[in-house]
Amino acid sequence: MSNVEKLPVQPRHEGKSVTLIGTDLPAPYLDEAEPSPLMHTASLWWRRFVKTLQVLAVLALVGFYPALIVASHEINDSPVILSAESPWASPETGVVVTLIGREIEGPGWAADRPGWHPQARLTALPAWQNALATSLSQFSRLMAGKSQTPDGNPDPDLSAAARLLMPEAGLDQTPRLTAAAEALARYEGRLERNLASRPSGVTDIVDELALFSGWADNSYERLSQRIGTREGWPASKEDIQVFFEARARAQVVSQILTASLVSEPDIAVRNSVESRLDQIEAYWRRAAELDPIFVSNQAGDARLMADHLAMMAFYLRQAGDSTRELGAALLSEEQARLAAQAEQEAGESADATDS
Repeated sequence: MSNVEKLPVQPRHEGKSVTLIGTDLPAPYLDEAEPSPLMHTASLWWRRFVKTLQVLAVLALVGFYPALIVASHEINDSPVILSAESPWASPETGVVVTLIGREIEGPGWAADRPGWHPQARLTALPAWQNALATSLSQFSRLMAGKSQTPDGNPDPDLSAAARLLMPEAGLDQTPRLTAAAEALARYEGRLERNLASRPSGVTDIVDELALFSGWADNSYERLSQRIGTREGWPASKEDIQVFFEARARAQVVSQILTASLVSEPDIAVRNSVESRLDQIEAYWRRAAELDPIFVSNQAGDARLMADHLAMMAFYLRQAGDSTRELGAALLSEEQARLAAQAEQEAGESADATDS
């Protein structure tokens, strides 16, 4: 007896009560069969979800590298604040070391990156860093000439720093910057022990101001050559390079100028300085902080895009002229002071002779 026959109910004989796997369904049943509305909707949404994932994956792959390029652009134009707890014997040296450290520990040196790296595709950051290092090198060389050894030679550590800071084609700049910072630290250590000298006096300040105003003039000339060229939209690669080189020089001046005058309190309180210093610093900071999302060099009425190169040129012209005027005022004031001192000494000498 089968298991079905043992059941207490009579089996139905109208047809097969169970469809066995592998058996053929009748054709009328298949013709009249309809999919479940729920499963049909679920299948439709599943296909849409898969297609959406595929589109997002493609967009992510296409946009990932450009996003990395944008994210790797990092320019730090904030003011340098030296520690008051451990003051530097040479505040200018502290500013230079801080500016070097920002680039090494921050975005890294873009020119040292391999070709596949996102930073290797940038234009603004390499221009900023190249101009920053060049400006710091020129200032360190000026300091070396003013900080002579007892035998009359430029300071060796400052000279080494100036040489290492200057960018060299084909050489990795990161180890050179590290070595330059170490040379500046050695100079600072010798200066603290009175084993080195530092620039001081009106003449040295005037020479620094002349260097800074020269940077402004150089940037102004380069910007003037590019204004209105319309070689790219919104700006060409060379336009961007010139713009960020000018920004880097303005950043260096705005920080070193303040540090130099802080280390010379007798000069900082003079009328010629007090009446001009705040305005000069504001001019340089305005140029250093001009940071548009997109650099634009569009001649005409600037209806859609601004002319950032013209703005930077105007700012630097103001900064350079005011810096030059400060140097001339300091020099004139110092010459008048020396003349009065010489006249006083001559009078005292004449009085001593008469007596």
